[in-house]
Amino acid sequence: MAQRRTDLDALRSFAMLLGVALHASLSFFAVPWPVHDTRRSDLLRLLFVCVHGFRMPLFFLLSGYFTMLVYRRRGLKSLLEQRFTRIFLPLVIAASTIVPLDTALKGFAHRVIRPEPAIAEILSGDEAAVRRRLATEGAAGTKDTFYGNTPLGWATLQGDPNIVAAVLDAGADANDHDGSGNTALHVVAFFGHDAAGRVLLERGADPLAENVVGRLPAAMMALPADAAAEFAPLIGLNSLSVDDVLRGRERLRTVLSTGPNAEGTLGGPLDRLTLAWSGILSSERLRLRVGSWSIHLVQTNLFDHLWFLWFLCWMVVIFALLAGTGLLPSGRRRWWLVALSCLPQMVIGMSLAGFYGPDTSLGLLPTPHMLAFYACFYFFGVATFAAEGLDTRLGRHWKLLLPAAAVLLVAGLATMNNRALATVLQPAYAWTMSLGLIGVFHRFFRNPSPTVSWLADASYWMYLIHVPLVMVAQLLVREWPLPANVKFLLILAMVTPILLATYRWCVRFTPIGRLLNGPRHVSTASQGR
Repeated sequence: MAQRRTDLDALRSFAMLLGVALHASLSFFAVPWPVHDTRRSDLLRLLFVCVHGFRMPLFFLLSGYFTMLVYRRRGLKSLLEQRFTRIFLPLVIAASTIVPLDTALKGFAHRVIRPEPAIAEILSGDEAAVRRRLATEGAAGTKDTFYGNTPLGWATLQGDPNIVAAVLDAGADANDHDGSGNTALHVVAFFGHDAAGRVLLERGADPLAENVVGRLPAAMMALPADAAAEFAPLIGLNSLSVDDVLRGRERLRTVLSTGPNAEGTLGGPLDRLTLAWSGILSSERLRLRVGSWSIHLVQTNLFDHLWFLWFLCWMVVIFALLAGTGLLPSGRRRWWLVALSCLPQMVIGMSLAGFYGPDTSLGLLPTPHMLAFYACFYFFGVATFAAEGLDTRLGRHWKLLLPAAAVLLVAGLATMNNRALATVLQPAYAWTMSLGLIGVFHRFFRNPSPTVSWLADASYWMYLIHVPLVMVAQLLVREWPLPANVKFLLILAMVTPILLATYRWCVRFTPIGRLLNGPRHVSTASQGR
């Protein structure tokens, strides 16, 4: 009988290291991220979607499998001690060091990245300059090179009513739709720009305009105000406080119609459920205030890319409760978890338009639907080890699963704005891709390899610290006159050697290395262990 699953160790580290590539790609397409490059790449956007759709479900599945392994071999007390040392303590240390560094770099990027002149005039509130620039025929319909926003799009994002009026005077259509079907009113409702919203309504903007998922502008106010405040500087806007968003939305509610239902959507019962659930999760009753300082227990970003460690802490607590009450899954009926994962998927993707893959939960309290979604994968892993142990043949049909995953991905992308289909197709992709990769790694990485084992150890450290390095590299290359895909590879080529070197010479045989991976001895270094 096997004593170790080196193939699953390798796959778990692979899932972690994919996060480095994902974050490196974010500067090359329109998404809220501190650094946006001067070049775009649809290929890198597709790469992000493909990986984001399965990576964290796969990671939680493997984590559940190894949790049960440790529990069976060492008992609950040893498991809890190990997870406290290897997960909770690194999270506390990283959240107090790496996350503040991330925040500082975000602020630095916001200060040093200069927008295109036309955008800069809009964001600075220079009405005279905006009117001069838009005096040329057709200028109101031009789009910026990166985000593809029109002058009206940028004016409504910033929310200055005088600039909005100037752009409309230049001939912009107040009811123009962007790629997601959102109008200017959708944008001002999300950010709470009530003065700009009133200008738009006076100029004929339709409060009953639908976006691609059937939401009216009023429905955008059900989305988290904390997200609006956090997104603003990440897309180049001036800073916006949560209280400004909330107050502006409250004033807009008096002038924006919700249409035939209180949620403001024509997207059907599932979208009404989603918006109602979003409103509950964004409730101000979940906000703690001390003077001018406030934190929303669910929505305020505390963990950045480290959120998965916090989720693992919750999973271990749930595991311990089930173990203590004798309710751990036996594995006999574990496949029902596959179907069960579709239930939380019904409300995943609060924005939905143009959205594919799981949500990210960054707050102190995990969003319940995401905790439930990842718990399906985690406890599937637990149940698999309970039923089959180290000799599991999970993923043995990988030659069928991977082509099926490709078909499901294409179908999911084609229907990602259809909530009913997304509820089935997106989890199906995550499951088939995860199981298929388990089979691939068992086929090609079943034999122990010192190099693979070394990388498996290094991957944890590399994931913890990679985001600041990635942002610095993105800032360095953003204006280089090279294709986006080449710059993406250069970012990885810059960051990866630093991550590997710091692990080898600064971490592996130090207290930090022992904290992350347990003791490693110099005598075993030559063997890659």
